[in-house]
Amino acid sequence: MVQEGSTQQMVDKTIQPVRCLVVPSDPGFLVIPSAAVAEIVPLVLNEDTAKGNMLGLMTWRGVQVPVYSMEVLAGLSIPVFGKRSKAFVFFPWKGMDKNTFFAIATLYDPRPKLLSSDDIKASDDDQPESAFIRASFRYDGEPALIPDLQAISQQQV
Repeated sequence: MVQEGSTQQMVDKTIQPVRCLVVPSDPGFLVIPSAAVAEIVPLVLNEDTAKGNMLGLMTWRGVQVPVYSMEVLAGLSIPVFGKRSKAFVFFPWKGMDKNTFFAIATLYDPRPKLLSSDDIKASDDDQPESAFIRASFRYDGEPALIPDLQAISQQQV
C-alpha cells in the first residue's frame, strides 16, 4: 500500500543537479550543459568566412566549425574577442551528420557548476527575447540564459 505523499518524496529524490558550465556574457550568464560540450579551445577564427549570424569558421580537429556569439544571437553587438577568448565546440545533435560541430565564442573562462533547482530563480521578466535562447532566469541574482543549442546548430543547415 502506498501512503499519500510517497510519490512526491520519490520524485524529489530523483531530481539530480546538472553539471553545467557557467560563463559570464553580455546578455547574462550562459549556462551550458557540460555533456553538450565536445571541447573548449582557444578562439582562432577566420573572419573572412563570416556570414549572417556566424562570426566565421575555425578549424577544430581537421573539421571546419561555424562559430557564433550569444551576444549577436541575442541581438547585441559583436564583442571584441581577444587572445584569451575561448570557443565552446558542441557535439552534433542526434540526426545530424557526425561531423556537424558548431561553436560559441566567449570572452571569459567557464566555471564548472552543479546546477540545481535551488540555483534558479524565475521571474516574469525573464522571458527569452531570442529564438536562440531556450530559457532565461536569475542565477546569483544576475540575468542568466540557457542557449537553444539545437536552434543555433541549425543556422548552418
